[in-house]
Amino acid sequence: MASAFRQQIEEAIQQRHSSIHPWSDAWSSGRLNRQLLGEWVKQHYHYVGNFPWWCGTVYANTDHQEVRELLLENMMEEEGFVGEAGFPQVKHTDLLLDFGEHCGMAREEVENAQLNGELLAGTLGLQSWCFRQSYKPDYEAIAGLLVGLESQVPQIYKKTTPPLIEKYGFTEEEVVFFRLHIVADEEHGERGFQLMEKYADTDEKKTACLRTVREAAMMRRLYLDSLAEQFLAPQHAVAAE
Repeated sequence: MASAFRQQIEEAIQQRHSSIHPWSDAWSSGRLNRQLLGEWVKQHYHYVGNFPWWCGTVYANTDHQEVRELLLENMMEEEGFVGEAGFPQVKHTDLLLDFGEHCGMAREEVENAQLNGELLAGTLGLQSWCFRQSYKPDYEAIAGLLVGLESQVPQIYKKTTPPLIEKYGFTEEEVVFFRLHIVADEEHGERGFQLMEKYADTDEKKTACLRTVREAAMMRRLYLDSLAEQFLAPQHAVAAE
């Protein structure tokens, strides 16, 4: 049975879960198109592309071997040095760039979006929050990065991946990025929960973790708010086919 602390954390995530959001709803109902999905890639790349760096910062500052092992495994998977069973051993952002190309978004356009001043306020805010979070004590950093953010991914992608094939016409090979993260982030999120519970061993630490998880869920929603405000305005709305 889950501890009272874990139940509080899970409730905090579900209260602001990004799987229930106008952008996620538009995606899953088929109201986007490949161009708009490509615009999402442009923003998302500059969030997830920095994730190994943030994990590396926590790795460098923790004294706990279990935390190091989880973060190192996470980084190696993200950078393509190891692979999940049944999936290609490749850098995860390369899979995202591949998906962007299937949406009609050139790799160079995605990679240069920040240099070209194309990142939305929510994307920049999420980047900044994660950077700051990576310098917090390890239990708090795990609460933000792995529990508050990464553990949401399986629920989000279980909702948004089937429509990519059923409504937008992608093939299974073209949505590998999403299938991979349903598996990988479910494992990372669960292990993050376990380590957070282990090392947040005082009421003060538990309170800090709960606050951080709430912030993480809020920051991810603000990131999606920027996408919705930019691309779901009436002039950008696309009717479902």
